[in-house]
Amino acid sequence: MESSAFAFEKTLKNKTKKDILADKLVGMILDGLLRDGDELPSERDLAQLFGVSRETVRGAISQVGGYGLISVSHGAKTRVCASDKELEAYRRRHGFDEGHAVNSFDIDSVFESRIVVEAAIARRAAINIDDDGIDKLERLLEAQAGMFHAPVPFQLSDQNFHKLISEYANNEILAGYCEELYAYGLKIRRQVMLQEGAIEHSYREHVHIVEALKRRDPDAAERAMLAHLDSVYRTTRATLGTSAT
Repeated sequence: MESSAFAFEKTLKNKTKKDILADKLVGMILDGLLRDGDELPSERDLAQLFGVSRETVRGAISQVGGYGLISVSHGAKTRVCASDKELEAYRRRHGFDEGHAVNSFDIDSVFESRIVVEAAIARRAAINIDDDGIDKLERLLEAQAGMFHAPVPFQLSDQNFHKLISEYANNEILAGYCEELYAYGLKIRRQVMLQEGAIEHSYREHVHIVEALKRRDPDAAERAMLAHLDSVYRTTRATLGTSAT
């Protein structure tokens, strides 16, 4: 398999990696994975995360900056510009609807679906994953071990972690559902990640998933994934309850 995050992209021949990455960054902003005022990881870190060159990252950031969704200035941090006003203007110009469709569903329905989809993905990935896939996951874990107090880089890496596992299920429908469901409540997940110890706890759960995949053990991979999803569900629900009060 290819080593980049673009290995499973179905793209037109005239779309460059820069264009694809720019689309990904815009999608992350519209979904709430990247939020107004967020400081983007460095070019080097983004290049490593997405498996592209720093030149590609630089071009993609410049392109999204041209949309008005990222502030790029020499000698300053690159930050997301995604106030309600800026998002509304972008959606109006580019014909996007409001928000992500999955957010119109209730939390129980979404996580019941995630359990079905990602349990199947974990089992299939344990059977299909190769040494290169394990190596990629272990590199993600190595990076995540240094992100315990960095919610923005961790959430980007977390999305990549789940996406990579779904790709090794060798089922594009399951992978598509996984990506769609992941977008639920990303703004709430940011609040969870700001809580003391939350990122480290999620990282430890990721470690258990990778250990099971490394053993090529479908039962253990399913159990580890379900334990992780249960934790994500409980912390998301608790934070939703707090936000509502």
